[in-house]
Amino acid sequence: MSDPARSDRAPLSPLLLALLLTLAGIAVTVPFSPAGALPRWDDLVLAAAGVWAAAHGRRLTRRLQGRDRLPWLVLSGSALLFGVAGLLSGFGIGGSIGPVGIGECLVLVAALGPTVSAALIGGRVRGTRWPVLVVDGAMVTVALVIVADVLVLSPALTPGAISPGLQPLVLAYGIYPAVAVGLVGALCTVSTAGVRRPATAMIVMTGLLGVAASCLALQVLRPGGLWSAAGDVAIAGALVVGVRAVQLAAAAPAADERDTPVVNTAGVAVDVLALGGVPVTLVLALLLDLPIGTGEISCTAALIGLLLLRLVLRIRDSGRIQADLVRSEEDFRGLVEASSDGLAIIDTDLRLEFTSPAARTLLGLLPGSDRHPVLLDLLVEEDRERVRAELTCAAGPVAQAVHLRVPVPGAEPRELEVTHHERPGSGRRVLHLRDATTRRRRERELERMAFTDHLTRLPNRAMLFREMAAPATGDRSLLVLDLDGFKAVNDSAGHESGDLLLVEVARRLGGLVRADDLVARLGGDEFAVLLAGAEDAAVEAAQRVVDVLARPYRVGDRTFGVGASVGLCRVHPGGGQLAFRQADTALRAAKQAGKGCWRVHTEDRVAQAAATSSLATALADGDVQLRFDTIANGDTGILAALHAQPVWVHPELGVLPAAELWAAAERQGQTAALQRWLITRACADAAELDDQLLVAVDLPAGLVHADELPGEVATALAAAGLAPPRLTLFVTEEVLQTSSAALIPALHAVHRTGVRLGLDDYGMGSTLWSQLARLPLEVVMVDVRTLSAGGERDRTLELLGAIGRSARGFEVSTVAKEIGSPQLLHDLRVQGVVAVSGPVLPSGLTAAQAAALLRHPSSAVVAPLPAPRPRAEVS
Repeated sequence: MSDPARSDRAPLSPLLLALLLTLAGIAVTVPFSPAGALPRWDDLVLAAAGVWAAAHGRRLTRRLQGRDRLPWLVLSGSALLFGVAGLLSGFGIGGSIGPVGIGECLVLVAALGPTVSAALIGGRVRGTRWPVLVVDGAMVTVALVIVADVLVLSPALTPGAISPGLQPLVLAYGIYPAVAVGLVGALCTVSTAGVRRPATAMIVMTGLLGVAASCLALQVLRPGGLWSAAGDVAIAGALVVGVRAVQLAAAAPAADERDTPVVNTAGVAVDVLALGGVPVTLVLALLLDLPIGTGEISCTAALIGLLLLRLVLRIRDSGRIQADLVRSEEDFRGLVEASSDGLAIIDTDLRLEFTSPAARTLLGLLPGSDRHPVLLDLLVEEDRERVRAELTCAAGPVAQAVHLRVPVPGAEPRELEVTHHERPGSGRRVLHLRDATTRRRRERELERMAFTDHLTRLPNRAMLFREMAAPATGDRSLLVLDLDGFKAVNDSAGHESGDLLLVEVARRLGGLVRADDLVARLGGDEFAVLLAGAEDAAVEAAQRVVDVLARPYRVGDRTFGVGASVGLCRVHPGGGQLAFRQADTALRAAKQAGKGCWRVHTEDRVAQAAATSSLATALADGDVQLRFDTIANGDTGILAALHAQPVWVHPELGVLPAAELWAAAERQGQTAALQRWLITRACADAAELDDQLLVAVDLPAGLVHADELPGEVATALAAAGLAPPRLTLFVTEEVLQTSSAALIPALHAVHRTGVRLGLDDYGMGSTLWSQLARLPLEVVMVDVRTLSAGGERDRTLELLGAIGRSARGFEVSTVAKEIGSPQLLHDLRVQGVVAVSGPVLPSGLTAAQAAALLRHPSSAVVAPLPAPRPRAEVS
């Protein structure tokens, strides 16, 4: 598809070349074309130029469609007719009508082409009023006739000035500029945006034709080669400008812009100069003692009559416009008053200048109260400063929605959602108010449910990770525990008794901690406690947990004895995932030690690595590498993407996974360097491995350098030659909560380049639509292990199916990761999950191993489903 901007500029050189060749031909042939001689070589040169203009214009009109093409076809046709007239005149064939040759008659007919084209263009303007256009055209034409009559025609038509047989020809040549320029200028005064520039070119073309006609008239009065040459040059320029007009029309703006009415400056200039030229000409006639005949007086009277008629039309139009405005205002007022949403206008002091009936109801304004109160005075006191800041500091014409609360006597405050925009140049803002009380209450309830365990009413895993991600002023520790012997309770007494026992465990744990601590249920018989304070206090708390939970439980008419094993570790800033893994490792150590005890995670490999090795050196030496987990297509099982994770191949401590690597980078202040290396290396490896394979990269919680992210991604993609849609940046809710406020705008900037965004560990926190309101997500990744507490596969499939259906409703793909068994993999694929990943597929691959796998992909392919489902790609 051609570029309109390029079409608007590049073809100028052929036009200039054609003009120069035509002018050169005229310069050469005029001396050899005296009056009465045949052939007239200058006419033949102009005939060739006319045929070229017709052919070139006809070719350009092929870019246009429908009604857009018609005006320019007429213009091209008139150029062809002019070429034919030039051939007839040049060779002196075709006969004559009196003293006027057939060729000259055809020239006059061809000269009407711009006027017809201008009429077609004027008819395209929305709401074209032909009476007004006709009156305007008549006024300009009569004005120019007066000027031409006083200055040219009257002297020329004086008895004895020229032969009587030539007077009609001089009259035609003299009247043509007035009629053509006047009509074209009036018709093109208002045009559409798409043809504003072509219309301007056509006005210039018509002006050049008028100059040519005037020169031909002067040639009849004073025969000589000068006027003939000047007329030929003007005609040559008119032909080239006509082709340029068609060229500009072919490069018109998009359809949604081209029909907008605009005022054409060139048309206005023609109208003003024509009407202003009448008094100037009459004054000059009086000063120079030029004769003013009855014709000039009659035309002046006609012009005054047309001006009066135009004034009447303008008054009538003004009345119609005023009536339309009144009706529009009444319609708008009716819509505003009938709307259940409120509309209000505030000034710079946040004083209400206008409030619709619904707005007064929403804001609690009683009948008879102040109709122009300050908005802040109507809100609950806690919201006033925030609302003032959000309304007064809003940047641009449209700002983010503002939430405010209006007190209601004897009830909870009414919650309003307010969208607002500035009225340009007024300093006032228009507010659109909507009652969001019910919706906000439901959102809070959904959020509470998303972060609450339905059985014990304790916070769940998502809330635990949110709290670990939140900034802390002091030391914190994490206890992870599960019950010893709980399975026997379910097996002997049933799941109902087991549930009652879990509720009792939750109650006991709640009684062991302080108000600032957090007790959470992770799922099944697993619990966690997030404690504030030093590690010694956490050890004491772990011992209390073991002692208290070892006491007998009375459930119904039965007594059960279960205990608890506890793993303990410290929580470092931004290290929620790492702390959970370390506490889980300590829990396994407690289980291995005989259960009913606690263990502290003591092997701090992060501290050892940070203290003994330089991460900057490791990055330079290649000790930091990428490991790739494969992601297979959900239906076909074919390898579709790689999930890249950085690891540190430490010479003494072995392979440190991504979480420990980022923690060590944080301690050494190398997180920015690691982020840059990760994005650059992932893009480069993906580009080298395959030209279609997608690559996913995780951004770490609390450590993302948002300001540098867009530039680093753009640089990495360009250096690797990787198409932006092949890269997906994954974030978790923990990342969004712990990173700076600049992260969301940075991710939006990255997404605008074509890079995809994904949400990892989805299903652990808030709803998908709440995240889509913040980011244009295209992929969600679900850790199946978090959905399979208690080993209930049916429940896992049910939850994952619900997530997949919800995501598909937003055109978001779902990836199920950590698939640990072939049977679960098969079940998930039957569910229609777009893509899967986990231990059942190749994982932890180096770049070389991934390349070998791509060369021999059989090990990355699982058996295809009998009937492939429609959603079979990672899109």
